[in-house]
Amino acid sequence: MDELLARGIKSVPVTILGEQVVIGFNPRELAKLFNLSDDVAVADLPTMIEKYETVLTAACRTFRQLPADRWDWESPERKRTLGQFCFHLSDRPDRALNAYLVGVYTNEDRGREVQHILGDVGFEEVAQNVEDVLRRVKAALSGSTLINVDKVLDTYMGRKTAGEMMDLALGHSVHHLKQLYAYMAMMGLEPVDPLGPDDFAGISVPTELF
Repeated sequence: MDELLARGIKSVPVTILGEQVVIGFNPRELAKLFNLSDDVAVADLPTMIEKYETVLTAACRTFRQLPADRWDWESPERKRTLGQFCFHLSDRPDRALNAYLVGVYTNEDRGREVQHILGDVGFEEVAQNVEDVLRRVKAALSGSTLINVDKVLDTYMGRKTAGEMMDLALGHSVHHLKQLYAYMAMMGLEPVDPLGPDDFAGISVPTELF
């Protein structure tokens, strides 16, 4: 981490090749870094809406299954409570929508803490927040507050279109839902009606779970 800070980098994950730096899981920029085709597909709007509905609904279902006494459980690979993790799962789509309004997606947007946003809550309140995020996502992608997906935003990863940010946020939620299933297995819990490979098909996520 000291090496990253010396470079002025305060975010992880990060990929460094020589003097070139790619912050976050950013398929298009990673492809450029390694001289691969940078023609990285972004899900079309109907697919994106369908996948958001599937993924965030499954997240709500899973949150409501979690025992209240697991709120402060910490994952072994990262010192983050399960409550914070569950909140974070849907916070990136929320912040992507906010970035569309203000034109900027900052590094601070990616690290908001549940107690500062929702207060002293539990898994049910986090699930309700996810349902609100889903409603706003659907309205932004197909409803009364339809966004211009080609609008360019300034982000901590560089300039991205609104469509790219919504696609990246979807992949972020998928990756964390997969991790949540793994955490539940560590705790001896079995998710009810978990999603599988067919549900995640077409969404860009890291190949490594952790």
